[in-house]
Amino acid sequence: MNKIFITFLAIVCFISCSDFLNKESFDIITPEQVWKEPKLINGVLVNLYDGLQVEDFNYWYRDAWRLINPTSMSDEAQGSFQKDPLFDNGSATYTYEDALFEQKFSDRYVFIRNCNDFLDQLEGAESLSSSQKEQLNAEVRFLRAMHYFSLVKRYGGVPLITAPQVYDPSNLESLAVSRNKEVEIYDFIVKECQAISEILPEIRPESEKYRANKGTALALCSRAALYAASIAKYGTVQLNGLVGIDQSETQRFYQSSYDASKALLDMGIYSLYSKNVNDRTQNYYEIFIKGNGDNGEYIFQKQYNVAGGKGHDWDKRNAPFSYRGGGWGCGMAPTLEMIETYEYMDGASGELKIKENGVPIRFSDPYSLFEGKDPRLFASVYLPGSPCKDSKIEWIRGIIISDTERHQATNQPDGGNTVEVNGVVYNTSGKDGGADAGDASKTGFYQKKFWDETLTDMNMGKSETPWPVFRLGEIYLNLAEAAFELDKKDEALSAVNKIRERAGIVEISEISIEKIRHERKVELAFEGHRYWDMKRWRIAHLDVSQGGLNGFRGSALYPWFDIRDQKFIFEIGTNTPKQTRIFLEKNYYTRIHNEDMNSNPNLVQNPGYTN
Repeated sequence: MNKIFITFLAIVCFISCSDFLNKESFDIITPEQVWKEPKLINGVLVNLYDGLQVEDFNYWYRDAWRLINPTSMSDEAQGSFQKDPLFDNGSATYTYEDALFEQKFSDRYVFIRNCNDFLDQLEGAESLSSSQKEQLNAEVRFLRAMHYFSLVKRYGGVPLITAPQVYDPSNLESLAVSRNKEVEIYDFIVKECQAISEILPEIRPESEKYRANKGTALALCSRAALYAASIAKYGTVQLNGLVGIDQSETQRFYQSSYDASKALLDMGIYSLYSKNVNDRTQNYYEIFIKGNGDNGEYIFQKQYNVAGGKGHDWDKRNAPFSYRGGGWGCGMAPTLEMIETYEYMDGASGELKIKENGVPIRFSDPYSLFEGKDPRLFASVYLPGSPCKDSKIEWIRGIIISDTERHQATNQPDGGNTVEVNGVVYNTSGKDGGADAGDASKTGFYQKKFWDETLTDMNMGKSETPWPVFRLGEIYLNLAEAAFELDKKDEALSAVNKIRERAGIVEISEISIEKIRHERKVELAFEGHRYWDMKRWRIAHLDVSQGGLNGFRGSALYPWFDIRDQKFIFEIGTNTPKQTRIFLEKNYYTRIHNEDMNSNPNLVQNPGYTN
């Protein structure tokens, strides 16, 4: 750090407490001044938090209007917009991009360097006690470990730099650091988290409650070690270990994940949110609403503050069509495959019952089709007929006149979908969609999880719902997966049933890796996990019939309204206007950017890509 620029308008991010919202402004400040004043040191620390890459509401690949995020890139959902270049041509194919969700080294290592500089200069800060230095050291090491986890899950092995690099124009070669092996990066993250979890406090005071603590470090250890174990078990070692982890490391990493998960749960500080046990749907929905981040389940969260210029756009971009404010909206459209992943409360398969003996079942209310399903479905997805604010979601494919005559919606809801039958004018779509045209959902569903029904200002940057970076629901599922792989099947079963019991769905009596993965897909839906889970399990390249992404397009559910008896029937739509996907095995790792390759001759490109 030659000079440190502190602009406090830009630092209200993770640590959005009143202490940090009322900082005075400063001009250019020298390092000597910073390390003499604890308040300035805190200012630098906030900027370090602000540099974290969290795959939150504002995390999109390239432009947000393209609707490319980890949810739409998994089998959970598809983007809705008709002009979205990723999804707009149903007769075409989409091959997962070489640079999908890339993080250029030239960008991410700026923040790693900032962490290293902070740690190096911290030791000489005379204004801090030894205890304060130790705590700050552990906290910034956690942030650095987060940066490395963000890189390793994309690229495999990356250069491991843990000390400030000195610029010497006569020895530029010293700055061109080679990639470490993937196992070395995961080992670094796990060992750092294990060490700092013994230093960081279990509970922070109110003014520091959004900063990293012991539970946060254990949560990262739990997740990172689980990723490493999965890659060791299911992946392939290439480039002499720059990507891939030897199978001999499998059990060691599963054990590290298990130990971290167990230690976090044994702290007794966090608990599964269960304040509304009489209404399991509402209880699950409440976990993810504005103002409820301090719910006892969130271990580490990203806070937002509209007044401080740090709001997000999720509600604006994802409102169901008729609830939009001045356009946009409709973003994530869950697929029928995702809807049918949710079981019935009695544990029966989640496949919807739309026919009986080959004849369509008739419903007075389309919402009745979903009766008896897992309460988490109703809390996570807007279905045809779902209550929403003071109305309900209306997604109708068209109307039935007779056994031989139908009128299908051809425009988005505000496009004039009407037909006159015997002097009566009917709307052939619902107010929230039904056609393959326009920007409304093409599947019949909208994402409900995180959408704030109380928000009145539906404009960009007006949302404050917190993002769960780590929550206890994930830790139980991490524990279940690691325990199962370590042949601790009773513990795995117990952990999964903890999640199911809170959800209000029947507990299971036998455990398998398939059931653990299924529970993870449902419990953590739309939280950014599924895409990365499919990659670490190495199932993404499989055919859709085998649970992969190859050939996946995403099916729709079509409610048709029969004007003869005022009833609804349902059909499955398999020809939605979305591209068929192709996920290649090389896509398990992201292509290293040309700028990074050109600036560092010691870098080796990932398999399957050319420089």
